[in-house]
Amino acid sequence: MSLRIKEKYVKLTEINKSKFYAIIAPIESVEEAKSILVEIKKEYPKATHYCYAYIVDGKEKSNDDGEPSGTAGRPILEFLKNKELENILCIVVRYFGGIKLGASGLIRAYVDSSKNVFDIAKIYRIEEQELFDIVTSYSLFQIVKNYLDKANGNIVNVSYEEEVIITYSCIYLNLNDLKNITNGNVKIISKGFQKVYSIVER
Repeated sequence: MSLRIKEKYVKLTEINKSKFYAIIAPIESVEEAKSILVEIKKEYPKATHYCYAYIVDGKEKSNDDGEPSGTAGRPILEFLKNKELENILCIVVRYFGGIKLGASGLIRAYVDSSKNVFDIAKIYRIEEQELFDIVTSYSLFQIVKNYLDKANGNIVNVSYEEEVIITYSCIYLNLNDLKNITNGNVKIISKGFQKVYSIVER
């Protein structure tokens, strides 16, 4: 399963007078992650630390940006991985408030900040579905439609021409069942694959 976000989110968490601005953003490349990091540094000037982690196209990276080793970037990265998030950048910008948190306190602060911004985000499941054009006669249309309505997919479009063309999107289509209920009087044409996003209810 691959989970993603489709827009940027920001959430402030205050811990012992330090301010932690957690930002998550969708990314499609390492270069995009670097570009967003540059913009965040401009947006939040004079912060004490800009700790971050990202996962994109099978690549991952974390950075503590001056915090004690393993107390910021790595915990953020592990949080993203535990939530099965992909193509995502999480930056936690810290403005030091004068009270030291210690190693365990820092880890908790960066994980909690990441969780707090995650909790306000819309999370999407991404699946690769195959598109089909299903061509049938008007007399068999309702039979075919009833079958497709009960199957695990979505009718994308219906065109009423000399025959009825149903464009259908699904992960798996049982071609034999469809042919059996129509006595073979149906044409099924694959149109390739597309990525489909569905929101994850939490």
